[in-house]
Amino acid sequence: MTDYETARVCGKDDQYAYIQYKLPDEELTIIGYTPLVDMNTAHHMLTYACEKPGRNKPYWTEGATCKGEEIIIHGWGRNAPALKLPEDVGFVVGRNTPYKYIVVNIHYMSKLKNDNSGNQLLLSRTPRKYRAGVLLSGTSDIYLRPKAETIRTPFSCQYDGPPISIFAIRVHAHQWARVNSLYRVRDKEITQIAKGDPQWPQSFYPLPSPITVEVGDYLVGQCVYDNNDNRIIYAGSTHNDEMCNIYAMYSYQPSRKSSPPGLCWGNSHNAMTNLIPLDSIVPPLKPSDVGETKNDHHAHAEHAMIPLEGMRKDSSSDDDDQTDDQSYEDYIDEVEHMRSREREPDVRKILSHLGLPDYEYVDAQNYDHLLPSHLTYGKDQTVKLHNAKLMSPNVYTNVENWPDVKTLPAELGEIGGIALSNGNNELIVFHRGSRKWEYKYFNEYRFRNDRYGPIDEDVLIHIDTRTGETKYRWGAKMFFMPHGLTIDHEGNFWVTDIAMHQVLMFKPNELTHPALTVGELFQPGSGPSQLCRPTDVAVMKNGDFFIADGYCNSRIVKFNRKGEYLLEWGSGMSSKLDSDGFPVPNEWNIVHSIALNEDAQLICGADRENFRIQCFNSNTGEFIRQIRVEQKSTIGAIYAIEFAPNANGTILFAVTGGAQTTTKKVYMIDAKTGDILTSFDSNPTLNAPHDITVSSNAREIYVGELALTPANALHKFELSKRKDLPTQTYSRRTYFSDKNFRISLIIMIAFATPVIIAVIVGCCIRIKNLRKLNRLNSFLNTVKNGSTNRNSVLGDWMNRRKGFELLEQYSDGENEPFDANAGNDSNENSGDETITVTNKPQGLISNNKQNTNMFKMGESL
Repeated sequence: MTDYETARVCGKDDQYAYIQYKLPDEELTIIGYTPLVDMNTAHHMLTYACEKPGRNKPYWTEGATCKGEEIIIHGWGRNAPALKLPEDVGFVVGRNTPYKYIVVNIHYMSKLKNDNSGNQLLLSRTPRKYRAGVLLSGTSDIYLRPKAETIRTPFSCQYDGPPISIFAIRVHAHQWARVNSLYRVRDKEITQIAKGDPQWPQSFYPLPSPITVEVGDYLVGQCVYDNNDNRIIYAGSTHNDEMCNIYAMYSYQPSRKSSPPGLCWGNSHNAMTNLIPLDSIVPPLKPSDVGETKNDHHAHAEHAMIPLEGMRKDSSSDDDDQTDDQSYEDYIDEVEHMRSREREPDVRKILSHLGLPDYEYVDAQNYDHLLPSHLTYGKDQTVKLHNAKLMSPNVYTNVENWPDVKTLPAELGEIGGIALSNGNNELIVFHRGSRKWEYKYFNEYRFRNDRYGPIDEDVLIHIDTRTGETKYRWGAKMFFMPHGLTIDHEGNFWVTDIAMHQVLMFKPNELTHPALTVGELFQPGSGPSQLCRPTDVAVMKNGDFFIADGYCNSRIVKFNRKGEYLLEWGSGMSSKLDSDGFPVPNEWNIVHSIALNEDAQLICGADRENFRIQCFNSNTGEFIRQIRVEQKSTIGAIYAIEFAPNANGTILFAVTGGAQTTTKKVYMIDAKTGDILTSFDSNPTLNAPHDITVSSNAREIYVGELALTPANALHKFELSKRKDLPTQTYSRRTYFSDKNFRISLIIMIAFATPVIIAVIVGCCIRIKNLRKLNRLNSFLNTVKNGSTNRNSVLGDWMNRRKGFELLEQYSDGENEPFDANAGNDSNENSGDETITVTNKPQGLISNNKQNTNMFKMGESL
């Protein structure tokens, strides 16, 4: 649309706008599409081939899309990419067809000016063997009860047309939808055609293999929703309503007799929907799983979609398939956890989020070998908690006398940013030295470089995380107003300077000159190569990076590893409020900090003065959710956020600050769900927090402040040891699958084996000595037989005792004292063992009366 047309057409929110294009008077084939639209502008866009447009106007907002015959030729939503049809397949339009016009229908989200959205079509004059078409299926019978989950809206119809070969699927619904699915029923057997997540970019996703539909087949499907709102949701055209649409793109052999139908709507064969499988309520893991992998040999195999640019084609081994199956089952559990809102908090689940075992609360030194090294989703890894009541002052404890203030530079000033080195052994601090952020340094957004030069002091210092001693300093006379600091996976230092309006990257072996610079020195701007008071950086593993262009431009900008502009999203504040009374999504009042979880494709920003965190898809910029850490009455400005490295999930830490925040706190958040897991305030209290960083698995948390003295500038918090926590009863149930238990068992066996061998050897020696004793006693009895009297029994006993004592001199200490109570150890707690470490090994203990050998060792070596 032209600027004039957009201003005229988009005069209200949720506006449907139509624009027409008359095709040339020749036969053409549409073979591809390039959407020229952005999800921040439009909710979705449909493209039609029409006999005549709905209005005899260049554009319109009300009425029909087309007059006469029409077909849907493309659908777009949520920043879906460009699309090219399979070889030898296309939509035929123009001369010799009913379709003389192209009509594009754009659903705008809000009032808009200066928009040029549209759809670029790839046309060919070369005829194709097969023609393409789109079959729309779904229902408008939608009634979503308040606070209800897994609401199904089935639809069904019987196909009556020439054979078609479905090769791609696009699903469409709004924010309450979980999954849309479509099936074919033939001879009472059901086959999955496709299953898609409506929250994905709404493109046509290719099926692994085409599925044929013939006359007499039934098409059945459903949409599944979760309504957590307090109102009923009905079918409708606005983003406050819901839809249930599945678009099936197919190919067919053109015939003069008949053409395929374009619609399968409603639920005319309800009995067939009973065949829909139970797993239809679970969305696929990724777009490549949209269809079944089973090959339909009756389909046109050559109609497989050409892989889209950027879409990975999976190929895996049998082992990978088994892993995927397990991941799929874990994902089903994860979905159920996602839908649950009333989970009870549990400290062990909090630790599971962080990738830590529950015995991390003992005084052990290192369990790194037991920790996960990548993001996993599985059972019991999602905790639902709507308030921060879980041991709020005790989860983390403040480390006293850290850092070593004596080694800190006396000119340590306001801290802009902090970050941990990759080994977590150094905390790097980016501070402002003797300079403070005052208006005298600026003329509006421009730094007064003619009057004030760079900061004289070293503004980057390296602190030993264990001792708190300063190890290294650098950065003198290089910076003007430090703000953000990030260390990437290669150890490079990324800093933002709000006076320079630049982001600079330094290699660890070259700290005097930046290896990469983004923005123009002292020149604020909003173009692709300009920044205005940037606040923070987040870096991907491939080197691409995001910049929070926060104080002036209110946007997040993505660049490739070379510093070339890729995309951006975000805008300044308007007067529009959402239904919750807060500003609408993707509007910012200072993007003050950003955090990236690359595995979850999630990037979040601290919307400081709007008192919230906004999270987006890191690939598309699509808004996902906003998070508020407190109720309105106790709300706080979010100053900094950071994801916990190596945690089991999307664990985000945040710190509040500012004069308007009464109590500054640190929050632990599940960014995937938006739930607050726990929070704590410091002792001593935080005064002016400005940045936060977290060690691996969040064992340590560091907070930097805009402090007046070095003594109050930095804080270190450690995960509390068990002895530091309130008195509780902890029992560790022993499972044979537990790695730590297996290690303990191996150690116990290793110690027990030589003891058992010693007992066996001792028994053999004792038996041998007893035999010698019996032969000696027999000989003595024979010698003394004539001279014995009635007291010979006592004499025999005394002689036998003397013989035993004589042999005992060579028994290597066999006659150890026996513990008569050793056999009475209780085994009532065999299922729940308290594991402790002892340093003194117990001696061998046995019981002679019962003719048994028993031993006791220190529990759980």
